[in-house]
Amino acid sequence: MKIVVLGAGLSGMVAARELGANHEITVLEKEDFVGGLASSFERDSQYIPKFYHHAIASNNYTIAELDSFGLLETAQWQRIKMSIGISEKLYNIRNPIDLLTMPGASLWAKFRFGLFGLYSLFFMNPDKIPDNKNAKEYMYRCCGKEATDFFWWNLYGRNKFNIPLEQISAKQLVHRLNEKEVSDKFTFPPAGFEVMLDGIKGQLKQQGVDLRLNAAISNINLEQKRVQLSSGEVFEYDVLINSIPIPEFLEVTTGLPEDYKTGLKKLRYCPAVGMCFGTREFLKKGVYWMNFFGEHIHLVMQHSVLIDKYKEKVSWVIRYGGSEEDLDKSEDEIQQLYFSNLGKYFPDMEKNVDKILYGSDWPGIQSISTSIEAIQKLPLSEESIVKILYGNAARILGLT
Repeated sequence: MKIVVLGAGLSGMVAARELGANHEITVLEKEDFVGGLASSFERDSQYIPKFYHHAIASNNYTIAELDSFGLLETAQWQRIKMSIGISEKLYNIRNPIDLLTMPGASLWAKFRFGLFGLYSLFFMNPDKIPDNKNAKEYMYRCCGKEATDFFWWNLYGRNKFNIPLEQISAKQLVHRLNEKEVSDKFTFPPAGFEVMLDGIKGQLKQQGVDLRLNAAISNINLEQKRVQLSSGEVFEYDVLINSIPIPEFLEVTTGLPEDYKTGLKKLRYCPAVGMCFGTREFLKKGVYWMNFFGEHIHLVMQHSVLIDKYKEKVSWVIRYGGSEEDLDKSEDEIQQLYFSNLGKYFPDMEKNVDKILYGSDWPGIQSISTSIEAIQKLPLSEESIVKILYGNAARILGLT
C-alpha cells in the first residue's frame, strides 16, 4: 500500500516508522530539516530546542521513545516550581503563603482552587465526564464560580486559547490536568532531542521510507489521490496521513466532502508566538514555569532549570491565545513588546543600564549602523536603548 505522510515533525515521522515495515511510505516536509517544533538550533556548539519541551514522568509514550535511544540514562528528574505573575509580582502557587497573599481572588476562591488541585491529583477521572460538557460548566461545579472565573479563565480560557471556557471541552481540560504537571517530576534529556530525531531518521532510512525535505505542497487532490509539490512533482497514494496544521491542509486540498470540510473549519487553530533568549542569571531562581495574568505575554519557561548546561540561562517567553495578532510583527517588534512586558516583573534585567555608554575608538570598526542595530535588538526597553545609545553620554556631558 502506498502511504503519503504530510509533515516530518515528530508525529509524522513516528507514523511513518510504525507503518514503514509493511508499506511503501513517502514523507513530505516543506522545511529543510525534520522534527518541527521538536527540532533545535545550534549556539556555542550546543543544541537548544526551538520551542520549550520537557518530559513528565506520567508521559509513558514519550519516555519510552526517549529511553529507546538511551536519552534518559543520565537525566535528572525534579518536581518543578510554578508561579503566577499578577500586577508585576510573582506568586508560587505551591506555596500556601504566596497563594493566600495573591491579589485578585477571595480567600474562599483560593481555598476552592487548592482543594480542586487535590481532587485532580487523587480522584478526577476524565472517562466519567460526558463528551458534551463544557469546561465552564464543569469547573463551576467542581471549583466554584469565583475560582473558575479568576484562575481557570486566565490560565486556560484567555492565555491558552483566548476563547470562553464554555467553548472548551471539559474532557479535554481534565485530560490535560491529568498530566499532573503541578505534582509530577520533569526532566529534559542532556543530549537534547536531536539524537532522537536523527535516530528516527535512521530508522526510516533502514525501512526504505522516502523522506523528502524542501517539499512544499501546492495541491492535494483527494478524489484523484494525488499530492503535487510546488516543483511539479506528483505523488500518488492509497492512504494519506496528515500531520500539518489544519489551516495549511485546507488551503491546498480539493475534493473534501463539504460536511467534513465544514467540520474541520470549526476546529480553531491556536498558534503560539515564542522567543528564546539567554540571560547571565536566572530570572527567578528555581522556578521553571511562570504564567502571567492580564499581560500580553502568557508564559515564561526557564529551560535551564531542567538542564543547566549552556553558557547562558536559556528561557522562552510565549504568547498563546490571541497570538494571531503578533504573527505579522517583525522580530524586532516582538523583542521589544515581549521584553518590555518581562521588564515589569524582572527589573534587574536593566539595573545597570545607567552605567552603559555606546561608543568605539577602534579604527577597524566596519559599520557603526550595524553596531547600533545590534544594540537596538537587545532585550531592553526602548528607554534603556536610548540611554545606552546617547542618553547616558548626554547626561554625563551635561547636555540634558
